[in-house]
Amino acid sequence: MSSTLKNLQKLRSNPSTEDIELFDQSKLIPEGTLGTPQLVWAEVNVLALPFAVLDEREATTSSGHEIIKFDSTNGKQIVWLWRVWPDPKIGMPTMATMRVLFAFMQLADEALKAHGHVPRRLEFSLSDICRRIGFKADGRHRSMLKRHIEILVSTQCKSKGAFKDKNRNGLVIDTFKYIRQAVFAGEIDESGNLVEKNFVVFDDPVRLNLEAKYIKQIDVAFMRKIGSPIGQLLYTKLSHLLHEAQKNSSSYVDVDYHWLAERMGIKVYNQVWEAKKQLRLAINELVRESYIRTPIWNGFLIRFEPNVRFEFGESLPLLERRNAARNKPHKSPAQSISMAPNVMPNDPLLPLCILYSKGGWGLAEPHARRHGLSELKLKDEAASRGLIT
Repeated sequence: MSSTLKNLQKLRSNPSTEDIELFDQSKLIPEGTLGTPQLVWAEVNVLALPFAVLDEREATTSSGHEIIKFDSTNGKQIVWLWRVWPDPKIGMPTMATMRVLFAFMQLADEALKAHGHVPRRLEFSLSDICRRIGFKADGRHRSMLKRHIEILVSTQCKSKGAFKDKNRNGLVIDTFKYIRQAVFAGEIDESGNLVEKNFVVFDDPVRLNLEAKYIKQIDVAFMRKIGSPIGQLLYTKLSHLLHEAQKNSSSYVDVDYHWLAERMGIKVYNQVWEAKKQLRLAINELVRESYIRTPIWNGFLIRFEPNVRFEFGESLPLLERRNAARNKPHKSPAQSISMAPNVMPNDPLLPLCILYSKGGWGLAEPHARRHGLSELKLKDEAASRGLIT
């Protein structure tokens, strides 16, 4: 194995959570290309635990999600609980609601970088959030956005050991909401004052996790490209699982179907053929879009391996940021410039070369053209980095 690939694997094992530019565009990804990733930071628990339902029809009929587990520690029985329930007049969050929540979490991270903390009142504009989630910023879509915000404010959660912090400690919380309050311009706040700017308030456990950077990146441009809600939901779960596997230097993740369906908040089947039928559409979409390779079923155990979309859309941007952060010059107390030792040089073509080596010219061509590279030239660049022979 070349030294470049060894360094690449070493860096991937501990990806950075430095800022990544996002939402240069709000258009859907053209067919036949990987498209430009639009990465947002999402609090980890909302990816790891069931929160949303698949569609509007289910949102109006679902009573929510509940997982109860029992364990024994030192002879004592421990109860692990996660429960989500809606206001029955408003309904459960859908995958569109999840994208709205991701947008607010990204906005919180931007505020954290600018001010050093997530403000209690996180101000926003409806047009900006519309742009971030791929809505048109017109009256109809602003009304839709307000409805999704109302759903977030109305959806309650309860945790005993399930909702974790950055140290992986399970918190015992009576009840909380991801978004505790939302007030729009022209309304009156809790102090009786006229509000001039829209704002939302994260509940404390969520805000503290955002401030502690207990977050993971989601590519919402890719999420919008996935046609089915169940495919979008599976993507959010696999993105988290593959990220965790990568941190442990694993090239795949083995997932029990019952565990996965439970965490997705979908019906759990007891026959393998039923489970395969339930997930077939979602899996086929992610395979077709080169996010995962065709998974292997061994009874109810499913082995998922990432493909070039995961590498290009999520893994490599983190690698680039980690490289850039390590190569960023800093001044010592003696005002000398020093660089982090044993770090790969900043290489803007490395992600593209890796994409070409893994996915071929068909996937790499749109991005290579933007760099003015022909297939032959890109092949030479990849070969010079030891990625192909």
